[in-house]
Amino acid sequence: MFAHECKKILCSLTFIVYCVLSVLFTGSQYYTDSTDRRYPPSPNSDGYGYMIVEDHDLIMEGALNSLFSEYASNKYVCYPFGFYKAVRLKEKKQAVIAEYLKEMTGTDDSGLAEFLTEGEEYYQGYSTSPMYEFDTMSMKTDFSYDRFTDIMTDVDDILGGGSGYDPANLVYNYSRVPMPYEKAVEEYNEFIKDDRITGGLARYFSDYAGIDLAILPVFAAAALTAADRKRRMSELIQTRKVSSFRLTVTRYGALVFMLFIPALLEMAAALIQALIVYSGETLDIPVMFTLPTFWLLPNVMFATAVGVLLTEVFSAGFAIIAQTVFWFASVMASGGALYGNIGKFDYVCRHNTEVKRAEFLMNWDNFVFSRIFWAVLSLVFVVLAALVYDAKRGGKFNGIRLFGKGGILRRKA
Repeated sequence: MFAHECKKILCSLTFIVYCVLSVLFTGSQYYTDSTDRRYPPSPNSDGYGYMIVEDHDLIMEGALNSLFSEYASNKYVCYPFGFYKAVRLKEKKQAVIAEYLKEMTGTDDSGLAEFLTEGEEYYQGYSTSPMYEFDTMSMKTDFSYDRFTDIMTDVDDILGGGSGYDPANLVYNYSRVPMPYEKAVEEYNEFIKDDRITGGLARYFSDYAGIDLAILPVFAAAALTAADRKRRMSELIQTRKVSSFRLTVTRYGALVFMLFIPALLEMAAALIQALIVYSGETLDIPVMFTLPTFWLLPNVMFATAVGVLLTEVFSAGFAIIAQTVFWFASVMASGGALYGNIGKFDYVCRHNTEVKRAEFLMNWDNFVFSRIFWAVLSLVFVVLAALVYDAKRGGKFNGIRLFGKGGILRRKA
């Protein structure tokens, strides 16, 4: 049955289009960006970028000055679901922020008022309301970092989430410093010796491939699931002694297997390119397949599971729209941090560089958790899809229509 399902997918126009789109996306991104060999940094360069040092004092000072600036302006910049939002607090919530500022600086009302006069005033665009910037505020001596993160968590909740004060974002937002030449050399050596080149390239490849593999499979899964229903496959299968669970899992397994094949071929192409570009160097060949598989397979599994489940419950169109919205929000939410900031529940993980090994390893536990989480959630969705399909075979459920005849959102005459 598995081989039959794979053959059916292989011969479908949907699968061919999926393969073409996947190859075009990766080819226009990763392969074109990886044609130049990376060389040791020059000691005479103007700069070597930034690095994350995870210094608690630096984090607290940076967040404190940022919070002072936004409190004085009463304009807090947030990115809920990746979208820009300027939050202005009412007096009661502003008072809560003020209390936190006093606690962190060890001052009182008069001291806070005096501090607020030290900010640099400026105007943004055509706004008539002044903005303020602070860079000289200091934390109270021996202030606990645990208490600091508790405060930042509450501040983020007050702002509705998505702020720079979310503890998951503190290190990335407030612990970046200019990279010195010596550190740039160390980073290059990590790429050559520790990553053995392909370790870094595998992360870079997965960053690009992970974007399209988080959305494209839902189109194929929804279209093929809908096609089965259109061909009245369910009526044919009812005559066979095949359980709904086995049938659903087999179809899902075949979809994931076939939809991951282009990714495997793209990994092979990336390895060939690396062997050519870094001719003469020692490369870790297996990691070009192992790391991307662990990184990308949960994306394919989840997008496919969404396509199968929501198509069974609603329709292919609904499944595609729902996954597209979720995918867009996921990409936007991680778009500001292209490396060094992977969260536990990130669906689309980003590390848009072949270097920064240390920054990636700082988030290793979160990365592993996120990959396992989305893989397990995918399997839960498949079980739900099997239950829905079984209910349909038993005549207990016929899906939910949103529009059209009998649709729950259909306009009444």
